[in-house]
Amino acid sequence: MKIFKTLFTLIAFSILIYSCSSDDNNNIGDEQNQLEELPVPIANLNSDISIEGATKNAGTPPAPNSNINLAISSDKAEAFQSSGFNLKFSTSEANIAGAYLLFKDSDNNNASDYFDIPVSSFKTADKSVNTKDKKGPLRSNRTLTEGEYEIDIDFGSSFPPGKFCADLCIYDQENNISQIVTVCVEVEAWGGNTAIVGEWILEESSDDDEKFPLTCENQQSIEIDYNQVIKEEIILNIESNGDFYVKDYEEYKGLDYEASRNSCSAIYHDEIKKYDDKETGKWAYNETNKTLTLVSFKYEDFINPQESEDYPNGELLFEGDKVEIINGKLIITETYTEGSQTYTDTYTFIRK
Repeated sequence: MKIFKTLFTLIAFSILIYSCSSDDNNNIGDEQNQLEELPVPIANLNSDISIEGATKNAGTPPAPNSNINLAISSDKAEAFQSSGFNLKFSTSEANIAGAYLLFKDSDNNNASDYFDIPVSSFKTADKSVNTKDKKGPLRSNRTLTEGEYEIDIDFGSSFPPGKFCADLCIYDQENNISQIVTVCVEVEAWGGNTAIVGEWILEESSDDDEKFPLTCENQQSIEIDYNQVIKEEIILNIESNGDFYVKDYEEYKGLDYEASRNSCSAIYHDEIKKYDDKETGKWAYNETNKTLTLVSFKYEDFINPQESEDYPNGELLFEGDKVEIINGKLIITETYTEGSQTYTDTYTFIRK
């Protein structure tokens, strides 16, 4: 079954480019922008945040007492309603035991409790991040490298758009506590740029050109398609109220690996397999970075219904990639890194 890598670390549509008047573009998402500028009430910081495996303690964390290494790539983070965000940091320390996290509002007022998060709750390089073996182009496959960590922070259903901050420090097994780093978060309102609203069909993608390396029985090396696609249709529907869905239907034949090795050419099984699924959720547009994010809250597998599931806190499908509309087509350029290599894929959608 073909797996699209970050294939759509997809729709971080950096879209603001559309053939509308400049006045129209200036008015797009005004309501969402205003909501995102508001401070998140301290009451929400006290009651609407959860971190799996963490303990909430009253007051403030123990004071820093060392200079053990702690770094963040940015002092700003993007979060999403009913979903939350992943707080990413790095350290060269080998015996990290956990982290303290204290939230505060835009006026620097502390929440009533802080989180004590054990290292077992961190996402690390050897723990997969959103790597469910599901097919589809809008599937985030973010990876971490050695020394990088993430804390998965979840919001309750009533968490509003707006701004707040968080103080993070880490501690080791000897109770050495790092200095504090502060991250300020903007919770995006659902919806935004109306230029991207509509029903889009995937016309072509550079990912389709990627080949699978095969070493033949005679030791020659060739590159072939992992699947022989017979029929494929991917529909992305973006609605003005912040809803979206992605439907992915495909008929294909799988590679006959042994026969291909023996003949040193692409040989596929006779059986035609099908893939038919749908992701449903919410989208948010970041007007500063001109990106779009898709957060799925429901996955439906129409071939194997037992694989269907709901995501109460959402599952990230796509974020951070640049997009433009050229000649009425939605062009998405995705850049991602695997190991030491950086890849770029381009996806072209047309209006249905």
